Amino acid sequence: MRDQVTTKSEFDLFTVRDFFDAGTCRALIEEMRHSPVNAALTYGQGEGVVDERVRRVRQVSMSRASTRYVIGRLEEHREDLEHHFHIELGASEPPQFLCYGVGDFFVAHQDGNTGLIDLETDRTRRISITIFLNEQSIDQRGGTYCGGSLVFSDWRTGARREVSGHAGMSVAFPSETTHEVTLVTYGERYAIVSWYGRRATDSGL
Repeated sequence: MRDQVTTKSEFDLFTVRDFFDAGTCRALIEEMRHSPVNAALTYGQGEGVVDERVRRVRQVSMSRASTRYVIGRLEEHREDLEHHFHIELGASEPPQFLCYGVGDFFVAHQDGNTGLIDLETDRTRRISITIFLNEQSIDQRGGTYCGGSLVFSDWRTGARREVSGHAGMSVAFPSETTHEVTLVTYGERYAIVSWYGRRATDSGL
């Protein structure tokens, strides 16, 4: 049974400690290290916008087999998320495989469901998920990274929660939650992100 942790004191986070096992994490990282990379989009999808003042990270193009595997695990996880967040969810978006190097970051932002920006992703995303593939560390050790914390914040209350990365751990949260990835200061931070939308109904709502 997976080690699931619910955090509702400040932010509604749903964490699974061993979403991926150690061998899967190692295999995905090894493939990422030898696959084509591009700057990740900051806004939109497809021919979206890259703004490295806001989001600086490399997105890796993975094999179909690895992508299908991750999509399958996300689909298996959907029922748990529906139960926790009390929402019927549709299929997840194609996962993004990300590598943050030294100096990379993503400023505080929301992924969707805010009504603040006129993007399709803002209208459709309901639950966001991050999967960590390697360990965050306070020491400079091989295979780990320093900095690069996933930080949740709420300007209205001043609440702030920092989540340290553990290999194989997933963290899911409502897409309107403000979050950021702090500056990576050592090593490379490997992670996968995706988003679930609300399940379509017969009325199209």
